[in-house]
Amino acid sequence: MKLMKRLFVAGFILSAAMLACNLPSKSAAEPGKKQSRETATPVSPDLNNAMTLAVQTIQALTQQAQANAPATATPVAMPSTPTVTVSSATNCRTGPGAEYDLVLTFQPGASAEVIGKYSPSNYWIIKTPTGGTCWLWGAYATVLGNTASLAEMAPPPAPVVDNSSDQSGSDSGGSKPPTSTPTTTPHMINPGIIQNIGPAQINQNLIQALAKPAAPASLTVTTTCTYKTLFPIPQLKVRMDHLSWPSVSIASGYTVYVNGSKLTNTTGTSVNSTPSSIGYVTFGVAAYNSNGASSTTTASSKCP
Repeated sequence: MKLMKRLFVAGFILSAAMLACNLPSKSAAEPGKKQSRETATPVSPDLNNAMTLAVQTIQALTQQAQANAPATATPVAMPSTPTVTVSSATNCRTGPGAEYDLVLTFQPGASAEVIGKYSPSNYWIIKTPTGGTCWLWGAYATVLGNTASLAEMAPPPAPVVDNSSDQSGSDSGGSKPPTSTPTTTPHMINPGIIQNIGPAQINQNLIQALAKPAAPASLTVTTTCTYKTLFPIPQLKVRMDHLSWPSVSIASGYTVYVNGSKLTNTTGTSVNSTPSSIGYVTFGVAAYNSNGASSTTTASSKCP
């Protein structure tokens, strides 16, 4: 702003000097003589100096304005194919998360071509030096190029979780400490439901979901007998058999049998039976759930 004012003042001085050169002389003619029209009005040395100074001032200010003008920024050329770099070592995996296998650790200073993205978890799908692809976490990534046209990729199925410690580098899951695998009682697997599944692919959750229960570990029968008369032939008045058994994991109920015939279903672990036989009676109990029933645990009792 100050520079513009100085230019304006210098221009005003120059204009005034030029105007002064064109003004008619005010000197009076000698008496009795006519002033010649061809005689030029002399310019004083002071006026010449003022004009020269004004011109020089304008030139100097113009050069200063040009020197102080901001340089035009050179635009940064964007790559035609999106590329990525990282500011910190970052793991690149077979999918978006620490549960996926590690392909490589992407180091600062390296760059790679980006071929896709997974926006929900901030991942970039990049080309590896061997020609394959891997999923790079975007927390430390800088991508140059047009990413709007990149395809949104669907994550591959998650592998079985490995509890071993993670390798160096950063990703969204980070390192996971090893965890112990709980020990559970083995259950019977229904072969009609689980097919073509290797042992390494079966985890505890799958067993819980698809297994049928084991048989109760034991069956206890307590018998109470009441007679009308004992002699000459015992006549049974009332017989009460109390059955009990331990609970079974993942069982939703139990079926009770008397001499091979179904007596009842129950969700508890005990029932009472009142058979009319005076001799031996065989009882049985089996556990069941939505995947099937176990084998039957049996016990016998009699009234003497």
